[in-house]
Amino acid sequence: MEVSTEKSEIMVNSSTNSSEDIIMNGEKLEEVTDRDGFRYNRYATKKTLVEGLLDISLLMANASQLKSLISLGPGTDYYYANMVMISLSIVLQIVTGILLLVLGSMEGKDLEGKKAADKLNNVTVGFVFTITAINLFVAAFGIKLSEC
Repeated sequence: MEVSTEKSEIMVNSSTNSSEDIIMNGEKLEEVTDRDGFRYNRYATKKTLVEGLLDISLLMANASQLKSLISLGPGTDYYYANMVMISLSIVLQIVTGILLLVLGSMEGKDLEGKKAADKLNNVTVGFVFTITAINLFVAAFGIKLSEC
């Protein structure tokens, strides 16, 4: 199929029976879904995967910090502040991981689905920002080993 106007030329090429390319003025815009509904938005998929992996690594670091803090006991400086911040960070990371799973499974085929995915993405970004801020404070207060 080829549609032409004075200003632009839009073409839909199908090299296989499972996907089509949308080309406008010679540039590929996007790859359309196949018959099974699988979406070829590789950037978003990789971004979600990397965010999830970073979330897991930060979760492991916070669990290690929490273990060290508990082993040192309440006699250390800023014990309760660190305990609250690390615990809050872990809870937010788990919630963010769940939100990323939900976001990765959303189709967004219609306008309402896209709006819902956009809102959920904004909430996820807000949680990631909050987790980063909390972990900056955890690093600033630090967990110091007591000298014997």
